[in-house]
Amino acid sequence: MFSFAIDNSQWREKLAAVLPPQVRTLLQGASGRDLVKKVDTSFLLFDDKIVHIESRKTQQLEHRDAKSIAAACAQLLAGLSTGNSSEQRKDCAALLFLPANYFVATTTKMPGLAKDDLVAALKIQADSILPGLEEPLSLAINPASASKGDEHLALWMEEATLSELFGAFAKEDIFLAAVKPRFMNAHSANTNKESTNKEKIRILDVDAKTETSALIENNILKSLLTVPKKDLQQDVFQQQWQESQKLENSAITVDLREPSDYFQFLEAQTNQEYCFFPYGALNETRRSAQGKQYIAAAVAAVVVLFIAAIPFIAQSVEFRTLAANLEMQREMASDARGDQAAVVRFENEWGLISDFPEQRIAAAMFTLQNILRPDTLTSLEVTDGLMKIQGSSNEPQAILQRLEQDPMFTEVVFSRATNNNRYYIDLRLSAVNFEAYMVRYFPDE
Repeated sequence: MFSFAIDNSQWREKLAAVLPPQVRTLLQGASGRDLVKKVDTSFLLFDDKIVHIESRKTQQLEHRDAKSIAAACAQLLAGLSTGNSSEQRKDCAALLFLPANYFVATTTKMPGLAKDDLVAALKIQADSILPGLEEPLSLAINPASASKGDEHLALWMEEATLSELFGAFAKEDIFLAAVKPRFMNAHSANTNKESTNKEKIRILDVDAKTETSALIENNILKSLLTVPKKDLQQDVFQQQWQESQKLENSAITVDLREPSDYFQFLEAQTNQEYCFFPYGALNETRRSAQGKQYIAAAVAAVVVLFIAAIPFIAQSVEFRTLAANLEMQREMASDARGDQAAVVRFENEWGLISDFPEQRIAAAMFTLQNILRPDTLTSLEVTDGLMKIQGSSNEPQAILQRLEQDPMFTEVVFSRATNNNRYYIDLRLSAVNFEAYMVRYFPDE
């Protein structure tokens, strides 16, 4: 039964497989594409040789294990280095092209599956797709396959092999960014890229031990057949193999039999959907991306805080400007404030006399004379603005009304009832306020 290893990387992958595509993309990021963009050196495993694609130099292998492959790659890079080779190897990201026998191909029908869900669905159903494999596997498939039909061909590789290769390269101070089937880049042989994307490409990958036939259409792997050469010595297998090659006569055929046949075709960016990424490389890329995100988040936080603080900074600047202006105005008005203070002191000292209410008795007498004529005034008393008058008149009520209408008097009332045409009236001078004077200068009395 197929199972995933219970470690952090496998647990994250299994969790991501059941998440919605948008959430899965947010959590996983574009670390695979980032790794491919970093690739600046490539190695090809062909028979018992390692070939450095860029320099086209070859190193013979003692064994075809991960340690020997990594050591051979390190020797090739060391031969190209002019300075500190160890430091230069640490700065490069490598892509390793492997033959088809490192991979397992499966064909699965999933009708109506969306493009964004294809990879997750294959990982979830891996136990039924590959029931005989117990080891954790890594998956590679072009998601565009979902839009081209219901049958999907996926490539699988043992996760242990990927990790072993990554660890061996790391010991040689080489960062192994990705592993890729060597036949998946050869379809770029056609120089007309638009034609390449539309036509079928038949790749024949032949080395000393195996023959591989891959059919690629619209950058999607449609079929993959691999057979050991020793089996082809039997007529029945040879006949079946030849018949399988006749099924796609319309396809463009690319024949790869020597390392030199690959030089013009191998490009890291081509068909990167079929790259396998070691978890060590993915984790390092994600840590680097997280570090950049933390820095970006810190910068964004500083910018946000600065923008949020702009109103307060503006207010602070405005406050300081106004304070400086106020201080200048105070200095300019110091003489006026001194004169004002002198006036206030004078008023405080002499206000008791200068503010004493003026009752204007003479003016009040002339006003009463005009109002009372031709009646008689027999008595007049004035005390703190309150006047008491009495006299005789045939119409005392008319006198009261005339006094009320005059603005010089207020609070006009009969103090006693009239008797034999005599009147007794109390009134107050409206311009005289002894109560306010007493409250201001004699508040305790």
